[in-house]
Amino acid sequence: MNRRLAATLVWLAAAPLAAQTPIVTTVLNNGTTQSRYDMVILGDGYQASEQTKFNTDVTTFLTYLFAQQPYATFANYFNVHTVFRASNQSGADQPDVTPPIFVDTAYDSTYNTGGVDRCLYIGDTALGLADAALAPATEGRVLVMVNSTRYGGCASTFAVSYTGGSMSQVQIHELGHSLGGLADEYDYPNDTYTGAEPSQANVTISPTGAKWSHWWGTDSISSTAFEGARYYLHGLYRPRNNCMMRSLGITLCAVCREQIVKLTNSVVDAIVTTTPATAAVTLQQNQVQTFSFTHIVPAANVPLISWRLDGAIVPGAIATSFVLDASTLTTGAHTLTAEVLDQSTFVRNDPSLLMRETHTWNLTVNAPPLAQLRVPAFTSSLVWVQPGNAPTLTVTVRNDGNAAAGPFALEFFLSPSTTAWSTQDIYLGSVPITGLAPGTQTVVVHTPQLPWSLPPAIWFVHAVVDRTNTIAESVETDNSRFATLVGQTGPCVTKLEFDDPLLHPRDFGSMSVAAGGQLHPTVVAPCADPLGTLYVILWGGSGTSPGIPLSPNALLPLNPDGYTDLGLALLNGPELGGFLGIFDAQGLGHATFTLPPAIGLPTATTHFAAVLMTGTELFAAATNPVTLQFVP
Repeated sequence: MNRRLAATLVWLAAAPLAAQTPIVTTVLNNGTTQSRYDMVILGDGYQASEQTKFNTDVTTFLTYLFAQQPYATFANYFNVHTVFRASNQSGADQPDVTPPIFVDTAYDSTYNTGGVDRCLYIGDTALGLADAALAPATEGRVLVMVNSTRYGGCASTFAVSYTGGSMSQVQIHELGHSLGGLADEYDYPNDTYTGAEPSQANVTISPTGAKWSHWWGTDSISSTAFEGARYYLHGLYRPRNNCMMRSLGITLCAVCREQIVKLTNSVVDAIVTTTPATAAVTLQQNQVQTFSFTHIVPAANVPLISWRLDGAIVPGAIATSFVLDASTLTTGAHTLTAEVLDQSTFVRNDPSLLMRETHTWNLTVNAPPLAQLRVPAFTSSLVWVQPGNAPTLTVTVRNDGNAAAGPFALEFFLSPSTTAWSTQDIYLGSVPITGLAPGTQTVVVHTPQLPWSLPPAIWFVHAVVDRTNTIAESVETDNSRFATLVGQTGPCVTKLEFDDPLLHPRDFGSMSVAAGGQLHPTVVAPCADPLGTLYVILWGGSGTSPGIPLSPNALLPLNPDGYTDLGLALLNGPELGGFLGIFDAQGLGHATFTLPPAIGLPTATTHFAAVLMTGTELFAAATNPVTLQFVP
């Protein structure tokens, strides 16, 4: 055997196998197979050379199909795939003609199925199903186009049609059976039906057609149904006098269209994308999360959007996105559901809510990672204290939470109470802490000077962590600890300090010239005779050195200037109240400096100092200076 002959024989042996290999093509792709109704079309009785004719027949059918309602409105809901398996011969079996015709086709299509001459159906349904399964997806409703000009068609698992002039209408009629589950509405060959109510939507035993009463008064449908349907002349009724399920060339009636739309929607996922994409979503309780979706409900159907949180409608949520603030939820399991309702005019009765598409996210809300600050230890180097002492305060600050904390402040307040402190108590300053990791601690040392005006009493100095609550904590009630101080009578001193909340150190104050404000200079002279001693607080803006010797016992730490003149001119006026006065029983002289807003005073650093005057000595003593700084 020569090589050319051998090659020819190999080709001849392989050719039938190649011809039988099915060719899968997606001819209409509107979206994922998970979201769309996937229709598969097979061809039978097409030889390999007739694949182009098969493709043309498919295009002709689809063009017609998606021009008819309800398919035109819902065209975007469909994907269409074809599977072409070449037949050895064209056409279909015709056992009812003389002489009978039998041809070798892929699926063994034949007329006269079940003894009905025009019932064209395939014989090899197993191969048909196997080939249909080669497509990306199928909803189980497979169309078969049989390459024959003899009128015919039938439907069961497959919707089968010839390819003659009425091919598209026949195929839509057969789709009504296989896709819509509709009954034939022609009334032969049987006489009277005596059975139970049929399951198909378009036939009934009721002469009034109560089954489709929601369509009465429209589309030539009334409370007087038309007798004759589903192969019976009597006993069964149809909605309209004529419909495509009865005769070709007629549109589908409203009842049939409604059924097709509902069953199509029962397969299609009208919500096609969701964000987040996963159905299970874990949120922290301090988290804000946007949920959204896209859908394919036709705009002409006026899609109605709503959101449900734990089954309850969220008022005002009608967009395709929803922002959920998890802080409004308790920890644990919740559900968030997006809904889009297709308000198609093709559907009036939808008890199973087939026109409503939903997507549910299963939420797990966890408590957010939080810091947990506390003060496990606090000691003072002094227990017995006098005014002006500077005890060393040692504080341990710990973060027992599962999140980092910082930055925050550690502040100190001197209070007469063990259980409470306030910002009106004596402020002993603050120490900034840049941060504290989970499970760690830091030791802070602070040495504040106690006020010179501190009266003898039992005092409690409170170490307070994060007073302003800038750090989110799992517990906010354990952020302080106290140490006990026993105040004693102090030495005979002559001092000046500010007595204002949250001011430390007490010899420095600041004030905005734009906003104005108040400060309270206080003269401290515990040994002064309250009846025979005066004090005067003087003002200067030229520094504190060298000052002015007023007497052997009084060196005024100010350099007189215009501020001094202004202070004397305004002495005990609205701005410098109590700047000249006598001491109370505790040896304190209380004054108030008031700066009106925006009076044009320049920014500068100034100082106050006080002088004591007695009946025996004009200038008996002078105090230390305190700073008053003017800022913009």
